[in-house]
Amino acid sequence: MNDINKSVKAGFLILLIATMISACTLLESNIQQETVYQVNKTDNAEPPSQAKKQNIVMIMVDDLRPVLGVYGDKNAHTPNMDALAAQGVTFTQAYANVPVCGASRASMLTGIRPTKTRFINYKAVAEKDAPGAKSLPQVLRESGYHTMAIGKIFHTGSDLAEESWSEKVQHSGLPHATRLNPNSENHLKTKKNSKRINGPWYETADVADEAYPDGKVKEKALTALSRLAKQDQPFFLGVGFIRPHLPFYAPKKYYDLHPKEKFSPFFHREKPTNAPESLRGSGEIHTYHHKGYTFNSDAFHVSSLQGYYASVSYIDALVGDVVAQIDRLGLRENTTIMLISDHGFNLGEHNFWTKHTMLETSLRIPMIVSGPNIAKNQKTDALVELLDVFPTITEITNLSAPAQIEGESFVKSLKDPALKHKKQIYSRFKAGDSIVTDDFIFTSYTTKDNQIEEMLYDHKQDPHEINNVVHEPSYQSRAAQLRAQLAACMQQQNCETH
Repeated sequence: MNDINKSVKAGFLILLIATMISACTLLESNIQQETVYQVNKTDNAEPPSQAKKQNIVMIMVDDLRPVLGVYGDKNAHTPNMDALAAQGVTFTQAYANVPVCGASRASMLTGIRPTKTRFINYKAVAEKDAPGAKSLPQVLRESGYHTMAIGKIFHTGSDLAEESWSEKVQHSGLPHATRLNPNSENHLKTKKNSKRINGPWYETADVADEAYPDGKVKEKALTALSRLAKQDQPFFLGVGFIRPHLPFYAPKKYYDLHPKEKFSPFFHREKPTNAPESLRGSGEIHTYHHKGYTFNSDAFHVSSLQGYYASVSYIDALVGDVVAQIDRLGLRENTTIMLISDHGFNLGEHNFWTKHTMLETSLRIPMIVSGPNIAKNQKTDALVELLDVFPTITEITNLSAPAQIEGESFVKSLKDPALKHKKQIYSRFKAGDSIVTDDFIFTSYTTKDNQIEEMLYDHKQDPHEINNVVHEPSYQSRAAQLRAQLAACMQQQNCETH
């Protein structure tokens, strides 16, 4: 009997062990299946392939102010940029931090504010003015992006190039002021203190879009997109167009869109009332031949307006070609397109031309952003500055911005255009510092003998900045507040934006 009991107990023990082993095996199998399922779910949400990564196409247009149809400009012919706006968000209050190309681009692409000793003029180079700072494309490249620049992104093509770009920067292969109308050779001018010879300030030639430098930039951008679309690696592509930067050279068909009869000179041809002596314009337009026109005559104004608007329409067509290529390649679902300028442009207001002034016309820029998870066909009054581009793109691409960044992401405004972003932003150029709010722009100039000159414009009451009201009694409280905020930013780098 004892032997039988021992046998039964042994058999029961063996059965129990086998059952436990089977259960553990089943449990392990279920755990493995669950783990595989969870991994697959994660892979489906964030796969490493380009198909689910966010590409960035940044289109930078030199010297472009908001003379687009979407901004309500009745003289504009910009169907392609307007169409892009219909597919995204248009910022009505976007501003440059410096109204000159080199400094503006260096500041924007490093996310660092300009000061009296940093990012000063068009010759500004980021790697010299802000040594050790990382550029936006550099951060993307270090995070696995293929980064490319075609045309003018940094003002100096070699600036931070080795760190920023996955391959050599591509240019048009032509000087930006290439003349294609033979008659232009009859209107040449040697630039002061330079051996460079410039042609007339405007030119129209009966040529294809691709004949001028910007057209060649567009062609290279289309080729690059075709190649990038085949890669698994996500990409950042910067496409930089020169026009409507002087000289106003564009194919004839774009001049034909803008007959001179539709333009009138700006109604106020003097400096603003009570404007300080420090408010001066740029002399750039004088480096080109004026073809017998009297500078700042009505005829000069009209011809300049025609040339600028024709140049904008030319770039609009090229932008349309780039966007169409993005669509054709099936990239739209995972590509954010950002259209911006480096600063604004004076078009004869107060007899000022081009940039360099601390006025709305020099500082305000167009900004259109279109992409996944971005509102469609919306405008926002959110106050933004170019410094905010860097952190916005790093947020869109789910990357961390470096500690140097002084801007703030406006992604929330892209998703909900009704949301505000900043209460004030800051701009500067040489002796002038400005603070811009929804309603005002206040500027403080420091003269060579350390005197202070100021301007205050009420944009609600005086959108064209005709009257400097800084000394009017009813504005003293507001002027004092803005003066203190501006001083804190520029003197102590305490730039409060909220």
